[in-house]
Amino acid sequence: MAEKLDVQRDWSTLCQFLPADYPALAITCGAIRPQYKDTRIRSADELLRMILLHVGADMPLRQTVALVAEGGGPVVSPYCLHMRMRRAAPYLQALVKGLRSPHAIEPMTWAGYDLIAVDASSFAGRCATGTDARIHAALRLSDLSIVAAHSTDRSVGESLRRFHWERDQLVIADRGYSHANGVVWVKEHGADVVVRLNRNAMPLHDRRDEVIDVVRWARSIPNDRIVERFARVRVWIDGHLKEVAGRLIATRLPEDKIADAERRVLESQGRNVTEETIEMAAYVLLFTTVPKERLSAEQCLEAYRNRWQIELLFKRWKSLCGFDRLPNARTDTIESWLSAKILLGLLVDRMAAAAPVLFPPPAQEGRAAAADRSRRPVEDRKHRVAGGRRRAHAASPA
Repeated sequence: MAEKLDVQRDWSTLCQFLPADYPALAITCGAIRPQYKDTRIRSADELLRMILLHVGADMPLRQTVALVAEGGGPVVSPYCLHMRMRRAAPYLQALVKGLRSPHAIEPMTWAGYDLIAVDASSFAGRCATGTDARIHAALRLSDLSIVAAHSTDRSVGESLRRFHWERDQLVIADRGYSHANGVVWVKEHGADVVVRLNRNAMPLHDRRDEVIDVVRWARSIPNDRIVERFARVRVWIDGHLKEVAGRLIATRLPEDKIADAERRVLESQGRNVTEETIEMAAYVLLFTTVPKERLSAEQCLEAYRNRWQIELLFKRWKSLCGFDRLPNARTDTIESWLSAKILLGLLVDRMAAAAPVLFPPPAQEGRAAAADRSRRPVEDRKHRVAGGRRRAHAASPA
């Protein structure tokens, strides 16, 4: 006989992947208030079950509270759940922070570096025409585990200062993170960076402290060659001039890739695009703080090519987890919604890594029979869900 669902057992299994102090965090963050004796939701488990069902299944408030009540949970109104969602953001963010990935046992290292790709993605609510919220994430490339993720409102842009870095990490980022203050932040924490250069946002200086004419220098690059030169970034932070030395690395795209790069530039910038911008689309320009003795220019370019893995992460989150279906336009509700989505994504990531332990494969000879037994009641309309209402009404006494 097929094994039945055990809600309490399955919930206990999921809780193994939450921070050990998740019940206490609910009280500390004000999500649960035990001092109010008449509250309907009295524990972190009851609150999380309701929120994860609401967010994970993209259910309306009314349907969520009805299903929870039918399953033996607390009986609350849709308005009550809405108010809980408005106050739940700090608690959900604390859980996400507690699920930061530990260091991989066997990381993919490049001369001792642990490669971390960072990116952000924008989301909009129903009937919205712009950005309502933004998610910032960092992905370890050795095991594709999520090092950090958090949501912000639309006013918070992309910056390497949004993350905490550690020694011997190599941060890989696109043009949106090409800012001198972010590079300084990474270096002050002992990490290094490989970032695609945004010429307008992060000017570079040579050894004589003169601004490098990147366009003129790139025009001299021979085809099929990777070249590099000394470069440094300079920025004033809190009244102090800070400098970080590094390398400017450049190569020209293959001829069959240049047309695609120019087309993407035209689509993204439209009428505002300049001839110089179209010309520079044919080049890959990177700034890195990695010493030449540790990684060559070719290795830095190869590391940057691996950045696309974090773009796949956002595509999975949007297509499978429904990250882009925001509930409404309230900032506090959107923050809780996205934090819960991130929490679900992290839990799925952890449970997938432990899949052989959580879901041992059944015996080969009994797999087909078990599948047939689980399917036959529905096909024969003997399952409680498959049974039609008309038949139940006809069987009832007049």
